[in-house]
Amino acid sequence: MKNMNRILSIAIVLTSFIITGCDNDPGPGIAEVKVINAEGVSQPGVTVRMFCTQPGCVVDRVGRTNSLGVYTQEFELPVVLRVRAVRYDTIRTVQGLPPNQIVNIKVDSVCGEGFVDVENDAIASETITILECN
Repeated sequence: MKNMNRILSIAIVLTSFIITGCDNDPGPGIAEVKVINAEGVSQPGVTVRMFCTQPGCVVDRVGRTNSLGVYTQEFELPVVLRVRAVRYDTIRTVQGLPPNQIVNIKVDSVCGEGFVDVENDAIASETITILECN
């Protein structure tokens, strides 16, 4: 009887290890977008938008690149996304003296586009080069 209890307790422990070790649910996929300029220098603070172009898909995420020029986002389902990266540079100059000052504001923009294919349990990387927008 003592051996039977020991075998039963070992079987219960082994069964619990097998059940918890067989979790086959896929994990989320990660989209990693790096933004660089024409010289290959990372661009921090660039607005990145990832969105679907397929009918019925409602994914639309917006964020900014970090100090390394990278923006990451996690997705639960596999998806193909269009990526747009845009930065607006504002140059403000003041001419004249008060009260006859003229403030000139020049807005210059740089942008780039691409696609990223996100799969479960994987990191999908895309590098976007931003150039002067047309």
